[in-house]
Amino acid sequence: MKKSLLFALIAFPVASAFAFEFNGIVSDGTSMKINGGKTENKELKQTETFTGSFKAPINNEGNIYFTAEGSVQHKLEKNWEADTSKNSAILDCTLFQLFSSTRLNQTDTLQFTAGRAFTSDLSGLVFAQPSDGVLVKYANPRIDCTVYGGYSGLQNSKNVSILTSKGVVWAPEDEKDLYDFAAPYANGSLCLSFPYLFLNQTISIEGMGVWNVSGPADLSDDDKRIYGTLLLTGPLSNVLFYTASATMQTEDFGDKSLLGQLGLNAFLPWKNSTINLKGIYASGDKSGLKPFVGFTKQTACGSRSEPVLSGVAKFGGSASILPVDLIYLSAGVDAVYKLGEDSTEYYGTQVTGGIKFNFASDFDMNLSVTDFIGKESEESKLEIALGVNLAF
Repeated sequence: MKKSLLFALIAFPVASAFAFEFNGIVSDGTSMKINGGKTENKELKQTETFTGSFKAPINNEGNIYFTAEGSVQHKLEKNWEADTSKNSAILDCTLFQLFSSTRLNQTDTLQFTAGRAFTSDLSGLVFAQPSDGVLVKYANPRIDCTVYGGYSGLQNSKNVSILTSKGVVWAPEDEKDLYDFAAPYANGSLCLSFPYLFLNQTISIEGMGVWNVSGPADLSDDDKRIYGTLLLTGPLSNVLFYTASATMQTEDFGDKSLLGQLGLNAFLPWKNSTINLKGIYASGDKSGLKPFVGFTKQTACGSRSEPVLSGVAKFGGSASILPVDLIYLSAGVDAVYKLGEDSTEYYGTQVTGGIKFNFASDFDMNLSVTDFIGKESEESKLEIALGVNLAF
């Protein structure tokens, strides 16, 4: 729902290129989880969110502007198995950025951004969260070069899940209302991309480092990690495209970990349908490799324990279609394996389905179902989620 919310804000009609733009979205989300196949083991999560954004151009050309986005959310969580109930309110600012793009000549551009914005690494599985920092990008038809430096310690940990090098989610010792500062890490990256280098294939390489520093929240561990990623993307035919990436992780250039993924995507003209096949491998303590640990928490699957993407392999496919105007259908299935030190064990199968109704350009409703069928029955989990978004 968060991704669809962001896309809606970006795509909302612009009133004037030289005036302030104000947008808002009211969202309601309800999800019910049934753990271990037992109806008495239920969890309910109810959220209501208001998100507001604005954009203010700084020059007449519109290539320099300031933009911001903030939200207030109420959340109710009820767990029948543990007999607990929790009401909370969360304030957050996910976007607060100065943007500038300058054309140096007919082919070269220079982009500069400063402030808070969503940031992702090449793989999309290591670092994917809002970050406070500065980005400089130089681009021409032959090469894109991007340099980024940022800091995580001012984020709200209620909305950002950061993993330490031990593979556990960092959490504050004393939880506060509304806003809790996140784990303080500095991060920096250098990315080079060579578009359409040969046969319309694009090659990108990226080096990224994260290391703990001081901040409003405490993090006593000496934690530094280095990630190197190679990404290849391009068409195999007019309708078939692929994405392949490999990420190597190390702390001191001694022990190493590996994250690999391969995806095939077919975009078909009939009913705007798509077919996707994907495989992901995140190394465990096996074959001379150490468990892979990203920076932003990525859940490997929707099982009851919701393991992070470490010591896991999964393979599957998905499909989507627009059978009629305003209705979007999707479905998928994944097989998940745990990578043990001595063996690879089947963990379970995840089946997903969803339907989205776009009643109007500013009003939509979506229903999704995720059913994880575990090898061990206690890891099974069924989740049904309903969401409504109204933009204005």
